[in-house]
Amino acid sequence: MKDIFKLKSMLVFLVILTSCNQDIDNFYDEKARIQFKYFNEVTGSDKVTRRTYSDRITYSFGMKDETVERDTARIVVEFLGNVSNLDRNYQVRIVADSTTAVEGLHYEPISATQIFRAGRMKDTLKIVVKRKALSSSFSNPEDKRLMLEMVPTADFNLGMKDGLRTKLYINNYLSEPIWWKDPGRSTLQFYHPKKWKILISFNQKFSDPQKCEFDYNNQGRSYFQGLASYLSVVPTFDDETGGRIYIDRIVPKP
Repeated sequence: MKDIFKLKSMLVFLVILTSCNQDIDNFYDEKARIQFKYFNEVTGSDKVTRRTYSDRITYSFGMKDETVERDTARIVVEFLGNVSNLDRNYQVRIVADSTTAVEGLHYEPISATQIFRAGRMKDTLKIVVKRKALSSSFSNPEDKRLMLEMVPTADFNLGMKDGLRTKLYINNYLSEPIWWKDPGRSTLQFYHPKKWKILISFNQKFSDPQKCEFDYNNQGRSYFQGLASYLSVVPTFDDETGGRIYIDRIVPKP
């Protein structure tokens, strides 16, 4: 009797397991779901992975040589589903009422239909941006915004809500990186492009505006203390006002 009961239990378990596996396998049978990548994950030296969310990308000519008149901004696109061995099409549209950038003046025309290449989980939407009409002032900063939205296609449904829209900001000054005002980096004080350039001169890994790989204590702290020491010893001035820059203030020009 016990053997019969065990056999029945095993059969029930196998049926449930098979059903679950079918559900997992068929989860994306209809279509993959397309979206903009809207978060980054960084694992610090403490082995803790931190996730930061953002619905914006900034392309700044401020890091480029003055001879660079145009360049390519890159926006990561991903999908939820299975990798395909064929190229697939996805579509983006410009949200006009949330866009201040002007086609032809600040960026070149964008094709509504884009190709997501075969064999990939992520691809890149490339947008050619233009410098000439952008202001280089830091005291009166100017950002031109391009709002983009995913559109469903024959190949893709829409993905997660937070990844369906993204904003591309285009400017000609060294705009503040996303990580600057993180509470763990409060010793950096106020943002100024020259402060960031000095950090980059210490270590090129600081040049990424989206994420900072350094932890909030040991190595990161030593760089921030080094920045404060540098500014106190090496006279560094704001180009527009002539004021001297320190870690926590700008002293006006006499």
